Amino acid sequence: MKKLFLIDIRRLLQNKTAIIISLAVPVVIVALIAVLVAPYFFSGVRTNNFSVAVWCEDDDPLTRSILKGLIESESLGGLISAKFVNGESEGFAAVENGAAAYVHIPDGMQDALRSGGRAQISYYGNRNMPLEDALLFETLNSGVKLVSHAQHALNVLYFDSVGAGMDESAAAAKFTDITRIFFLSVLSRSSLYGDSGLTSPLGDALPLQYYAVSFLILFIGLGAIPIAGMTADDHSTGLIHRQLLSGSAPVKCLASRWLAGSLFLFMQYLILSSALCAIGSASGFAGNALLILVSGLLLCSLVSILMILAGVVSRQSHFAVRFAFLGVLALSLAGGLIVPSAYMPGIIRDISYYTPFSFALKLGISGMFGGQAQGLALFAGLCLAYIAAAFALCVPAFQRRTN
Repeated sequence: MKKLFLIDIRRLLQNKTAIIISLAVPVVIVALIAVLVAPYFFSGVRTNNFSVAVWCEDDDPLTRSILKGLIESESLGGLISAKFVNGESEGFAAVENGAAAYVHIPDGMQDALRSGGRAQISYYGNRNMPLEDALLFETLNSGVKLVSHAQHALNVLYFDSVGAGMDESAAAAKFTDITRIFFLSVLSRSSLYGDSGLTSPLGDALPLQYYAVSFLILFIGLGAIPIAGMTADDHSTGLIHRQLLSGSAPVKCLASRWLAGSLFLFMQYLILSSALCAIGSASGFAGNALLILVSGLLLCSLVSILMILAGVVSRQSHFAVRFAFLGVLALSLAGGLIVPSAYMPGIIRDISYYTPFSFALKLGISGMFGGQAQGLALFAGLCLAYIAAAFALCVPAFQRRTN
């Protein structure tokens, strides 16, 4: 297998077409995305301020303080303006007159939360402003979950204190102090909603880390297309058949091609990731070199076997190239590389969470900018499962096409 591996890697490195495709196709795709996405991000849809109508019946100072902190925060303050209304009819009228949404905070919300009860915040979005509606809903939904979990933790602390023998008045005073400290000193801090300073030149909606790792994965995926074309060519010309006749088993032929393709892609990955890390160092790079290497090996190994699978199921090289290209785009869309998963419908977003490129995106951002290995074991297990499934599909196809 060593001899076959050397032959395959030499063919990939000496193939000028493969090198040109590996470099040109990702550049063209990134340029197309930039040309198509940049006008969209620079359009008035995202740069113009928009308003939200709020009917707050809860007079608790804590609720008022949280609302004030959100409205006056560094990020949201320059984008969203709040219009306080005095009734449901005024709220719907504000939506009809151009407000992105109408939010109703019920009376006694804080009292209900303190007593362990439930309070329902009503939200009505403007169908004519889907992007603003989505931004507001995701922000509000995340904030409500955070407040709910925090309030539950404080309630548990109170009842545990009383159960441990603390006087109820003392426990209530401690509960009130901790609640005020948490909500006023933590949740209402402008730095919690502040700008990170790491924004893409395409717009201020997504951070630089997202674009950097997304384009890196796109480069690797699209740069692997020549592997699919070369595999299809070998089938049509009988090269693999001659390798089998020389005494090499189908598994060895497949493994040598897979390892050669993985090494070919990993060399690209090292160059691109090093360049991105050098650029990111000016923006507070805090990566983990070992995590970057491990995630890169997993990604390149997975993409290599997927390209071989595209080649063995294709009859001609041009069909294999098209199939591989569309497959990479499909995985990129499903993984949130082109369209962020936050903008996907809930069901599609849940499915995309288990796609390989989605894990590669999260792990790449952590490896290059966060230095944390959260999700590494799950990503490794997912990659190994995909690789094993692709191997199981490729070996029979090798035998059928070469016998």
